[in-house]
Amino acid sequence: MQDTAKGVTRKTSPWIAGQNWSVVGVQGIVALAIGVFMLANPTGASDVIRFLIALVLLLVSLGHIVDGFRDRSPSSSPWETLRGGIGATVAVLTLLSAGSDYVEDDGTRQLLAIGLLAYGLLGLISLIFTFRSTGFNGGAIIADVLTIALGALLLSARSGDTRGTELLGVVAAVGGIALLGYSWYLRGKPGREARANDSGANVGIDAAPDRDAV
Repeated sequence: MQDTAKGVTRKTSPWIAGQNWSVVGVQGIVALAIGVFMLANPTGASDVIRFLIALVLLLVSLGHIVDGFRDRSPSSSPWETLRGGIGATVAVLTLLSAGSDYVEDDGTRQLLAIGLLAYGLLGLISLIFTFRSTGFNGGAIIADVLTIALGALLLSARSGDTRGTELLGVVAAVGGIALLGYSWYLRGKPGREARANDSGANVGIDAAPDRDAV
């Protein structure tokens, strides 16, 4: 299951180099649909959004656990394992509490919010301590900052207040549109690169000296 989770997270990360445009396009469609759903029904969307966030957190955390055990670097392995363990624990508890009659919605939301804050903060701290071995990772920094912002938004939300859900809906819709645009960019990238290579080759041929003239 851990290998499957690791493969899913790698194949579906839009910032991975060489990502297929169709995968990014599907992500954009899903994000846009979720955003529209949240804006159209903010009251009923809260439970669904918490479930989706917890599910994504579980998959990504399992990927970190796999990295922690596979990576032999003493600087990054403990951070990966710790971060993945915390994220997976919070995600599982959130998913289980969704079907429990003993845990209220506010408790589930606060649990997930605290877990996201811890997960994002550990990510930023690990980047600081592993900078020499891993280098600067802009994508990871953006993802961790967004995770912290999402956790803070969930933690500050009030019961019955739909403004946070509507804000998440706007963010999801805008993110979906951005992913669709990025998918369109990736779709045309091979053609642009081919035309650029052909243009460079033609320039090289034109610039080559004529041996007969010499």
